[in-house]
Amino acid sequence: MKPHIFTRIALLSAFLLPSFASAASVSALGRVLPRSGIVDIHGMTGDTIKTVIVSEGDWVEAGQSLATLSSLQSAQQRLKQAETDLATLRPSTERDIANAEAQVEAVKLELKYATNRYDRIMNAGNSEFISPDQIETRTLGKQQGELKLAQTIQKLAATKTGAKQKLSAAQAELGVARAAVAAAEVQAPISAKVLKIRGRVGARINGRTEMFKLGDTKGMIVVAEVYESEVLKVKSGQKATISSPALPNKMTGVVTGVSPIAFRNTIESMDPNTSTQARVVEVTIRMDEVAPLDRLVFLQVDVTIDI
Repeated sequence: MKPHIFTRIALLSAFLLPSFASAASVSALGRVLPRSGIVDIHGMTGDTIKTVIVSEGDWVEAGQSLATLSSLQSAQQRLKQAETDLATLRPSTERDIANAEAQVEAVKLELKYATNRYDRIMNAGNSEFISPDQIETRTLGKQQGELKLAQTIQKLAATKTGAKQKLSAAQAELGVARAAVAAAEVQAPISAKVLKIRGRVGARINGRTEMFKLGDTKGMIVVAEVYESEVLKVKSGQKATISSPALPNKMTGVVTGVSPIAFRNTIESMDPNTSTQARVVEVTIRMDEVAPLDRLVFLQVDVTIDI
């Protein structure tokens, strides 16, 4: 083979190799998010913000107070009253039950005495010393004792039922009071960074606008919108690279999930020659490094997934 033929083959390979390399990857647009996504915190609709305790950028732990609402004071008073009522009710109902049980035992003794008297006179047979009136009196005493015992046992059951109902009602009120305090003291549901504060002191909560946006930025992800025509090439475990003018260097990650739902894209390219409407599938990429992505939530990035 002549030398110039080798030269042509080498030049042809140089042009073809990049095209083969590009065919081994999928490109998409993506956005940077905390690993848990964005958690929106809303307060109780109709209430007013009394204090905002945290600042944007603060790291908060699960259960930590973020803000208080104007209903907090009345909710705390209600909680205190509910706790007092329940603490008072428990020994009171226990005493009522104990008294009713003691009454049953007393009536049982009365019935035992009346039964013994009845048995003695009946065992005497046809003694001339026993009149029909005596037999009737002792029979009546036994019957009255049996009736009284039945009524006393019924009263004990009613006392226990009433005590249970009262305790259940008091415990329910305590639960409602605790919920009211929790609603009036806005707390973080997860350990996360305060990304955005929209609530302001004195503002009335309308239920539409969130008070806080939180995100666990100790781990970062990129959600890429891959064209539906290419998404079957993407699988968990594949390597991905992201880039953006805002980033000092390209960053790497691993595909951890591919959504089963296709929908219209929400991320639009800045390139005026690119169509702004497309059908896409979300692909989640776990980033290998957190910084500086933890300071660039919602950043739009270019994504390349190696297939």
